[in-house]
Amino acid sequence: MADLFGFCLVIKKFLFYVSVFLLSLFCFLVATLPANFVWQSILSPQVNTRGMGLDVISVDGTVWQGRALISYKSLSSVVNWNISVIDALSLSLPIEINVDSQVGKAQLFASIGLSQSSLEIVKADVDVSKLSPVFQRQRVVLDGDLLVKNLLVNINERKISSASGLASWSGGDIAYPVGRQLHERNLPSFRAELSSSAEGDVQLGIRDADAKFNVIDLKLDEKGEVMLKVTRRLLDISNEAWPKNSREQDVVFKIKKMIY
Repeated sequence: MADLFGFCLVIKKFLFYVSVFLLSLFCFLVATLPANFVWQSILSPQVNTRGMGLDVISVDGTVWQGRALISYKSLSSVVNWNISVIDALSLSLPIEINVDSQVGKAQLFASIGLSQSSLEIVKADVDVSKLSPVFQRQRVVLDGDLLVKNLLVNINERKISSASGLASWSGGDIAYPVGRQLHERNLPSFRAELSSSAEGDVQLGIRDADAKFNVIDLKLDEKGEVMLKVTRRLLDISNEAWPKNSREQDVVFKIKKMIY
């Protein structure tokens, strides 16, 4: 009887050590899982990046910490990401992302949960003029520097629940098509503010440096309806013709659409 008890004790110890070994091996494999393997075997077949004009040239590192070299319409970017293994054990997946591209640099933080997620652009500095090749077919020429700071968007049940942040554009020489003509203009600097109300409405207001009201106003209500309004002042700044028997804050263009 004593021999049987000793044998059972040995078996229990053996199973315990095997379990610890297998668990350690599993954690090691997960922690060192190559990002390129996940991309090539799992994600790439499911995501049509070529259809979006996006080309993933290379992927290095692990799923927790790595980088990818991507290209969009001849503009290359290096995307670095870092995921805390400890934080990943919670109900949300926090991801630190740094983008270094030909257009500029951006620092982002995302938190992905089962029902709630958020995306924050901590800082982004973009040379807008280098985006002109992307819009070459549309005959649009851009200029100036775009600075985004502390732009935070919270998503709950696949809907934007709140948002905040600031952005500014330095202004510059731009061009855009009007019929068969190409209008070239020099625009002043603009600033934008993203905010939300207690009722769940999200608003983006854009105005030039001398304006006391928003020349462009975009509002998303809690039902998922987007309303975009453009005032006459934007046409005045752009030196576009419009009847002068109106005020500069009068809305000259308005569009409304449901997005969810």
